[in-house]
Amino acid sequence: MQKLYLHLAGTFITLALRMSKIFQSLIAPNDKLFFSRKDASDPRMGDIVLRGERKFTNDVKIGIIGVPTDEGVKRNGGRIGAKDGPDAIRAEFYKRTPFVIGKENSPSNLPIFDFGNVKTGKTLEETHETLTEVVNTLVTAGIIPIVLGGGHDIAFPNFLGLSKGKKNVGVINIDTHLDFRKPIPKRNSGTSFRQMLDLQGSALNAMNLVEVGIQSFANSAAHYAELIERGATVFSLRDVRAEGISKTLELAYELSTSSVDALYVSFDLDVVHSADAPGVTAPLPTGFTAEEFLTAALFAGKRRKTQLIDIVELNPKFDQDGRTAKLAALAMMYFLTGVANR
Repeated sequence: MQKLYLHLAGTFITLALRMSKIFQSLIAPNDKLFFSRKDASDPRMGDIVLRGERKFTNDVKIGIIGVPTDEGVKRNGGRIGAKDGPDAIRAEFYKRTPFVIGKENSPSNLPIFDFGNVKTGKTLEETHETLTEVVNTLVTAGIIPIVLGGGHDIAFPNFLGLSKGKKNVGVINIDTHLDFRKPIPKRNSGTSFRQMLDLQGSALNAMNLVEVGIQSFANSAAHYAELIERGATVFSLRDVRAEGISKTLELAYELSTSSVDALYVSFDLDVVHSADAPGVTAPLPTGFTAEEFLTAALFAGKRRKTQLIDIVELNPKFDQDGRTAKLAALAMMYFLTGVANR
């Protein structure tokens, strides 16, 4: 019994040291982003979410992390600007109220902490290493990270952070694109899901990878064929239209979590049609509606196996009236509502 106590105490101390250390890898969020009406009868998320290392407690259940880089997008030949995505999402998120109309629990009582933005390294790979360590530290502490991009290249280090020490994990990618390119010569915003599967000793079995919302005329036939051959599942936008978003998500969850205890859901904003989300790296006039995107966020939040999400590819340079940033902020609210109702 004494040995068990000493082991648990040692684990707790080690984790506490790791938590303290990760603040050195982060830039605290700008206080000006935390909107408040200074009205007790009308609280906003800016009044509720904690920030600042001194205010961190072991009760925190949700951790917000920004990754302000679009080097992966640049490497992939995309239009840059996503590096400004994290704070653009925050600016809208902290204006939201926690009030939920209906019988669902409000996220107002969730202990949420904004850890700020990951310090970017000299290379994309260095930034990814830092992100991997931050995500793993939070997950090990029982905190669910919400990671704000940035380009979709951050999906790979997010996966590494979640899967470290786990035998099996599941992944759902909600996206217009498969992001299954080969990292030749380097990783980029279109290579993450191949990197996950090709990683030696990967905790991701192809049978537990599900891609949702994939569109015709936006992907490689060779990439699609290889994914299917390896055992992954792809639900196209046409499939979503035929089956409905709720049924598609149920199927995706069943497949991705078969024989696994941890799920990572990645939300690429370009899965939403450009009328609702114009400010993305690669917009199309076809795609999810805003409501379908939010349905997916709520669904992910409610599932106990979901231990990590990200929201990526917001490009404020091309946004219109903050429409896409508002959608991303609402997706955070819907996800948090889901977690509050687990």
